[in-house]
Amino acid sequence: VEEGSGEGAVLRVSSPGAEVISLTLPEFAEAQSVELWPRLIRARDGANHYLIGILTGQTSMYSGGGGSASQLHLIELDAAPKAPRLGGEALAVPWSGSLLIRACFSEKDMQDRLEACHDEYDFGATLAAAPGRAAVFPTLSYRAVATAFPRTSRRSDDNSAAKLKRADLVRAQDPACTYDRVLRYDPAVSRYELDRPLPDCSDYTTP
Repeated sequence: VEEGSGEGAVLRVSSPGAEVISLTLPEFAEAQSVELWPRLIRARDGANHYLIGILTGQTSMYSGGGGSASQLHLIELDAAPKAPRLGGEALAVPWSGSLLIRACFSEKDMQDRLEACHDEYDFGATLAAAPGRAAVFPTLSYRAVATAFPRTSRRSDDNSAAKLKRADLVRAQDPACTYDRVLRYDPAVSRYELDRPLPDCSDYTTP
């Protein structure tokens, strides 16, 4: 994936014995970076039908901290020699998040928080093949893990007002945003469908 000249990001596709062909990727709202996910998902019928992954990223900086996050987009690719073309988006899910937020504003805050003066929030996801009857593309498992440090911190709260104990100074999973989902491809709409809706984890996935 490369930045095009006035056309946004482009995907360069090469086939044996054919010239490299540039395909313009769709525009991704609010994306500050666009990268290629280093895996391909192949259709059941083999041939030249794939899903490619595009990672779009956003970053924010603020006083005493900052954050970054990314989403994974799966896009259909017909990689026919000499005539490749992109199809529609089959999936878009949160992929990663990392935030550092200042939580000490006075000497008392430093004492109350045992000098742990930043809250840290991390989010990471994985995709893997899953058992199940596949329709065009394989069934997938999606797992997300969210953690907070200190373990009592919540982004929506004023954590500077909390007194911490030594036992709080560990990274702990947030059960509300640590979850598993099964994704099944629906050929009627050319998209993956979740077995259950995703929870609202914007505290981890919005920088």
